[in-house]
Amino acid sequence: MYKFMSKAELELIPDLERVIREPECFWMTGLPKSTRAFMEKKGQFPKHLVLGPKICAWRLSEVQEWIKTRAQ
Repeated sequence: MYKFMSKAELELIPDLERVIREPECFWMTGLPKSTRAFMEKKGQFPKHLVLGPKICAWRLSEVQEWIKTRAQ
């Protein structure tokens, strides 16, 4: 039987670079896919990673840094 790690458990592993998928990225930024894609092309939002033919994700650390810079 597989046991998946909780978010709290993942945060205890400092060297693990966590990625987030579309729903979580939208939840964190409030920006829809189309707006983020436009901003990515202009260099105003972190580039996404391609994980598969229809799967993309963003590095959590990059999105968090982007949010911090927007808050200033």
